[in-house]
Amino acid sequence: MAEPMVFFRIVDNTLYKAGDVDLLGFEESDGLRIPDEYLDNKIFVVMRMCLGIGDWGVVSAMPRLLKQKYPDCKVYVPTAKLQEKICGDIGDEWSSWKNPFKNGVNVFKNNPYVDGFVDSVKGEIFHDHYRVYNKDNPNIPMLEQMLRFWQLEEDEYKDSAPELYFSDKEKKLGDRIIKEYIGEEEYGCLLLSDRYDYTMDRLMLDVINPKLKHFYWTERPIEQTSFNFIDKALDMRHMPVRIQLYIRSKAKYNVGNQCGTTQLITRYSDTYTVQRQFPIAHNFVRGEIYLTDDKVRNLLNGLPDKTESKTTTSLKFKADFIDFFDKEEYKDMKVLEVGSSLGHSTGMLSYLFKKVIALDNLYERHEQSKKLNSNSDNIEYVIMDVYNQPWNFEHMDIVFIDCVHDYLHVKSDIDNSLNSFGKGTIIAFDDYGLFPELKQAIDEYVDRGQFKVLKKIGQLKDTYFPTTQFKVLKDYEGIICQSV
Repeated sequence: MAEPMVFFRIVDNTLYKAGDVDLLGFEESDGLRIPDEYLDNKIFVVMRMCLGIGDWGVVSAMPRLLKQKYPDCKVYVPTAKLQEKICGDIGDEWSSWKNPFKNGVNVFKNNPYVDGFVDSVKGEIFHDHYRVYNKDNPNIPMLEQMLRFWQLEEDEYKDSAPELYFSDKEKKLGDRIIKEYIGEEEYGCLLLSDRYDYTMDRLMLDVINPKLKHFYWTERPIEQTSFNFIDKALDMRHMPVRIQLYIRSKAKYNVGNQCGTTQLITRYSDTYTVQRQFPIAHNFVRGEIYLTDDKVRNLLNGLPDKTESKTTTSLKFKADFIDFFDKEEYKDMKVLEVGSSLGHSTGMLSYLFKKVIALDNLYERHEQSKKLNSNSDNIEYVIMDVYNQPWNFEHMDIVFIDCVHDYLHVKSDIDNSLNSFGKGTIIAFDDYGLFPELKQAIDEYVDRGQFKVLKKIGQLKDTYFPTTQFKVLKDYEGIICQSV
């Protein structure tokens, strides 16, 4: 059950807690709507209690739709000063923005349906907590729920996609940048914010046209991402946000994670976003194409990332591993997991393959793995010192090695695998780019022609992991090989 939310009122520029609720707003059947006397006054204020640029962007069509419904009304937006006065105590929740209170102004700047920005409002402000929801249909966009409260009918708010209005100066600057870095050709835009889920790379790769140049904004150097192949037009990181938005609005398509600067341009450009919230409920925007992989998401749900635990692989490693092996040709194969530890990878292996033999030298770790993977019935747990006990196993098609990482122990794991299962065995390794001796051992087999590299997977070169004494990857996190 979801935690209760606080319903806020704003009266005479002051924020009040009105009480805890399970859902913000009012159920449709209750019949609660904005007071007629407020509408009769014809002075309206558009306000959000969330301060990100996307939070404001999803209601950016509201001034136009209100004026279409109520032609003689005046529509105002709070200034940054008033937003800070009202919402100062919750502003830290949007600390990724230098000044989140400016986002509303940035969204509504130049909007011909906004009559001005105000530092003070007398009386009540009916903000986004005042909405009308349908408990049987949660997937009604935020703005449409709000406009229902404002007594608009469905045919009056159907054109509710975000909208932006740019000044001639902004257009001139944006067009100059586009012409300088693109010319007259079509282009794409890529966004990877700090909320991007790198396990979903494949979904975005399927969308990107490698023949187009791309403007991009990435939270880490693009060279450390799977998108390092794009023809880079320009890094947008240091551009003013409205110029970014103008350039995005002119793109053939935008692709990235679920983020405000992506949602804002769905009216103008094909938009593909990796879904971040499950269920998406009222946070979706009509016209946006949401990308998700429920299978990968469910398999990785609740597992720690390598940035949180040194005893596991990254979630991206697991996602890439699933993407490689989740094919019919591997379904009947058996896998030996050398160094199963707490079982974070064991469940993934049990999904992909017919049988898993999980090896670890500690009973306690196997017990934790059994609890974690209690729904799997194809895992055999073996307590074993893999370096001092003989490998007497049935034939295994695949070996997943994530055990001791120094040169001699890795070489021992490889030789035992080759001697036990012969040519054609697929052998996957974690921490290939993280531990030099491990990489050295594997590379020697590759150089001698005993290994064929099938694919490198996981996080890319220069990624660092604070849980492993801040070690930095010198190559891909993982590698999949086949003995020849």
